[in-house]
Amino acid sequence: MSSHVPLSLRRKIVVALDAEYLQASARGVSDRTADETIQLTANRFASFKTLAWVKANIIWPLDDHVFLVSCVDPTGAWDAGAISAMWASMQGTRDPHTDNVQSVESELSRLAAQLARCNVSVSHEVLRGAPSVCVPEYVHAHHGELAVVQSPTRSAVADMMAYAWTDVCVRTTKCPVLVVRPHELSDTVAQALDSE
Repeated sequence: MSSHVPLSLRRKIVVALDAEYLQASARGVSDRTADETIQLTANRFASFKTLAWVKANIIWPLDDHVFLVSCVDPTGAWDAGAISAMWASMQGTRDPHTDNVQSVESELSRLAAQLARCNVSVSHEVLRGAPSVCVPEYVHAHHGELAVVQSPTRSAVADMMAYAWTDVCVRTTKCPVLVVRPHELSDTVAQALDSE
């Protein structure tokens, strides 16, 4: 990684990925159905495509620093991942919020390493709380000059709730915000994260 430009002089880009895309199924690998495995793979690929698109179209590797973040809401938002994790915890001794944080942290770490292999200055962090609050606060605290948020794809009712957090980010973040819809990106964009 090229580090000749100090962090204080780099353009700071905050990329907020949807935690639901990064969370592993609450069920163990051997307990997953084929459909769950396919959905998990598709979700992770959506985050990979989002990051690849940002790298191809936004990031200047020698001049930028990317803060890769995702929010896990410990208040127990009623999304599919939270419900699945709560069900698994009732059947065992696992804490669903700890599992979600660890799963998201692992995926963010993997994606950050991929960016670093492309000579991009990058750090990553799992934020705790609602993304509509955490992302704008994080951008402000880290002097972000651009925020890129990943728009989730869900059912119509869940879409209304999910888009609410991206809409709030657009309205309250004190820098330009770009909303990326991974389901509209070509699969070939993933080539942008091939190590250079």
